Amino acid sequence: MKQQMTKISLLLLFGALTSEGAPPSPSAAAGAKYEHKMENSNFRLGTGERVEVQGVSERFVGDSGSFMVDTVTGATLAVRNPSQSGRLPRPLTQDPTEHSGIVQDYLLKAGVPANEVSGTHVTTTMGGGGPRSSGVEPSKSTLLWYTTHLERSLQGIPVEGSFAYAALDSAGEVITEGVYWPAIPANVVSNAEALKQKLDSPTERDAFLANVVKARPDAKEATGEVKIVHTSAGHHGDFEARAVYSAVVRSPNRGKAQLVRFDDTGALVVLADERPSGNNTLKR
Repeated sequence: MKQQMTKISLLLLFGALTSEGAPPSPSAAAGAKYEHKMENSNFRLGTGERVEVQGVSERFVGDSGSFMVDTVTGATLAVRNPSQSGRLPRPLTQDPTEHSGIVQDYLLKAGVPANEVSGTHVTTTMGGGGPRSSGVEPSKSTLLWYTTHLERSLQGIPVEGSFAYAALDSAGEVITEGVYWPAIPANVVSNAEALKQKLDSPTERDAFLANVVKARPDAKEATGEVKIVHTSAGHHGDFEARAVYSAVVRSPNRGKAQLVRFDDTGALVVLADERPSGNNTLKR
């Protein structure tokens, strides 16, 4: 399993739309669907448990936190309430590798398909220190917790958009966790394998990349890879999954880099939740 580590200062949340749509069909799936239910989770709601329903969102709420379920996509997000004592959580361990091993074991036992987990990566949540006038001083920052994210792949091809992550505190209890692991149709996986095979042939690769440059001239210097992508956890329209050639195109004027995707002909791919809509706004 590969291991990576990056630093972040923001917690991950998934957005929600207000319109309802069709969930993905489980038929002819090569990638298994997993929904993280309350009964599979170690997250503690605390006392005063109750259920709140708002639109397509179902929330299990207690004085310690809430466990939210998107009843359309099956995505879940659990978040602990701030401590009444004002004390922030402390990390399970100072070793990110150890944290990842424990979290992976927990999520696999909960039901995430082990044969689809190709690796993990870790993000960190830090508590900053130093005077406000000069900003955060790294030397005075402390580790609050790690969050371990499982990475998904099918037949060796990365799946972009699926997630399963958790952060554990010094008592081994869940600080936050989230899962969105939809079924992936078999034909999407076979299309991705075929595209990967095409790119292994120098002649076919050259022809394919020529079409990519026609579609996006600024992608000439970009290096990409074959991936499986699908609509996001907050998308309530029809589920969509595609086999794509994914590349990061950098702005010539040092502007923001852009992720672009192409199908097996070299034509641009835009998923349903990425298209402008007058009725729905995806919150990221």
